[in-house]
Amino acid sequence: MQVANGGLLLALTQYLQFVLGYSPTKAGLAFIPMMVASIVFNGLGAGFGSKVGNRTLAVTGMLVSTVGLGLLASLSADSGFGMLSVALVILGAGAGLAQPAAIAALMGAVPQEQAGVGSALNDTIQQAGAALGIAVLGSILSSTFTSSMPDSIPAAARHSISDALALVASSGDTELLGTAREAFTTAMSASFIAGGVGILAGAIVALFVMRNNKTAPVDVLDEAALAE
Repeated sequence: MQVANGGLLLALTQYLQFVLGYSPTKAGLAFIPMMVASIVFNGLGAGFGSKVGNRTLAVTGMLVSTVGLGLLASLSADSGFGMLSVALVILGAGAGLAQPAAIAALMGAVPQEQAGVGSALNDTIQQAGAALGIAVLGSILSSTFTSSMPDSIPAAARHSISDALALVASSGDTELLGTAREAFTTAMSASFIAGGVGILAGAIVALFVMRNNKTAPVDVLDEAALAE
């Protein structure tokens, strides 16, 4: 899931600012629905794990996240904040359900006296996953944007939407503006679909590999306490 999240932040912040015209501050505030949903469902997930099992909770959370990414992939250049906020809430809910169970499975695999090692491993996995997501999904975003831009567009504007908007600002070419916005939205959808496929594959692996222990999942907000 961290791979998809890394690509999500990379693509969606550009979509909010370059396509929808949000300011940097407004773009940051747009993620509040996902943050709130993640916090709420993290608390719920920490209680559900002891009843339904960590595997069930993790797989359910990943499937919910896949739905959220699917909705994000359906956004257009003219989409408003309504559909975006719904998708972010669903994505946050999925992450909130899956992460406590996944962390509980990881921490349950190490002796209690080595909890700090497990916590460090979890942090490493999250950081590496986010970096991999930026690299892989960012490459999909960039290559799809370039291929979606017509050959008639100057080469300087075909590599990134920021370059295209800079050319629009200097030339006043409104047609180029619309083309760049549509091309970026198409590229963003491709990266979100790839991220959703990755999460779905992870859910399938977890279904067959992860043990369904009915132990209390780790509250992500309290994870740092395990290392002390």
